Amino acid sequence: MKLILNAKALRPPITGVGNYTYHLLEQFLQGHDIDEVRCFSGSHWLTGAEQQALTAAIRSRREKDASSRFDGAFSRLRDTVSKVPGAQTLFTSMMDRRFERSANAVPGAVYHETNYVLRPYDGPCVTTVHDLSHIRYPHYHADHLIEWLDRHLEKSLRRADCVLTVSNLVRAEVIEHFNLAEEKVRTVYEGVEECYRPRSEAETAGVLASLGLQHKQYVLLSATLEPRKGIDVLLDAWSLLPEALRHAFPLVLTGSSGWRNEALLKKVSSLAAKGTVRHLGYVPVDVLAVLFSGAAVFCYPSVYEGFGLPVLDAMSSGTPVICRAGTSMDEFSQGACVLCDTGEPEELAARLETLLSSESTRNDWAGKGLRQAAEFSWQRCAAETAAVYRRLL
Repeated sequence: MKLILNAKALRPPITGVGNYTYHLLEQFLQGHDIDEVRCFSGSHWLTGAEQQALTAAIRSRREKDASSRFDGAFSRLRDTVSKVPGAQTLFTSMMDRRFERSANAVPGAVYHETNYVLRPYDGPCVTTVHDLSHIRYPHYHADHLIEWLDRHLEKSLRRADCVLTVSNLVRAEVIEHFNLAEEKVRTVYEGVEECYRPRSEAETAGVLASLGLQHKQYVLLSATLEPRKGIDVLLDAWSLLPEALRHAFPLVLTGSSGWRNEALLKKVSSLAAKGTVRHLGYVPVDVLAVLFSGAAVFCYPSVYEGFGLPVLDAMSSGTPVICRAGTSMDEFSQGACVLCDTGEPEELAARLETLLSSESTRNDWAGKGLRQAAEFSWQRCAAETAAVYRRLL
């Protein structure tokens, strides 16, 4: 079986869609009846093995931007074009034609668009819809992103032979909003990387010492700094905690900067100046995995996620998790996370104080998370996805 992947999401910085694409690619290179993978980055084609090696280098930061080896000049051209009114549409059309010519030259292949909007292709197509946040929470997104999805997403869903979602919550939203046949839309849960596992104090000592942290003596949030992640609520809740608790368990934030976050960044800086909040920015995956297993609590108050991969990563790391009720994280965690029913800082502060005040309570929730997380893997995700390809062929 031959597979065509749009690898544009694997350009740095690699976030949720990019991680999903990378782990599927990694699995497909190991089997699942996939004989050949071709990847289109938005400017050029690579074999699956070439793309996997390139992305692994980017994720580990062995190269600050390994993709520049292939398309640095092309990226600069793309950025320049994006600033010229009307030129972006022409540029996208040119790249679509480039994709279409090469993709259609691969006989008997399935094209999987892992990032919502299909490019032109004559063969069987699968697209993954990670969430509908641009519809449910448009005020959390940049205007150009909403415009792009409003213009193209529905046409892609009609054209696709199968639509994948990463939770039943999103599946129901897609079916209802776009009036799609239920049999056309299938949920395939994401997986967890093997590096996210429990670690002893001795195993985390080196990394944590370099960051001025202690094992199981901090609260962690890993997310793109943008409004939808509920970070403002967390910071307000943090200010409500007893001062002694905040000093004993400082709050650590990791993740790239997002959009519409000027006020949020100011609030982070203000609290950081008081010594109980640390903002580490982007952290490579090998360091991040240690941070997850060394945390006393992982707090993820996002108001809406298609899946919520950091929650699963924390559960697999043996770290108790706080997240929002009624979300996809609530769906897949199946009672293994501490839930907040509202978006109020007072409730979140109470949940944090309960966990931080009792090691035995933290251990109980950590055990629940570990047991539930064992049900998920990227191997399972890839196997279920490959089964969709086989049915289409």
